[in-house]
Amino acid sequence: MANNFLYKVVFFKQPGCVACGAMEPIWGEVAGDLAESYPHYNIGFGTWDVTEDDWEFCDFVGCDGTPNFAVLDEDNELLGINTDGLLAASQLKDFILNSIERKS
Repeated sequence: MANNFLYKVVFFKQPGCVACGAMEPIWGEVAGDLAESYPHYNIGFGTWDVTEDDWEFCDFVGCDGTPNFAVLDEDNELLGINTDGLLAASQLKDFILNSIERKS
């Protein structure tokens, strides 16, 4: 992900993961909503395929499965990791905003 964002949210997923597939539309909905409703946070959204990782990044953020979500600041400081798996849109949105607002 580019480093010109104030915050970065990463969706950790893997091919064939049923829960990851179920999270895809929720992820898209939340990313669109936050980009539109909170443009001042300048959030970048990206995905990370854990099957293509050497586990250095996963270990850094504490990702131990999929689907997981991490929020990082512009200096790549970890602000939050959610390892609860499948989330409702409101849960994912709250996790992201709470992680960012603790930093602000």
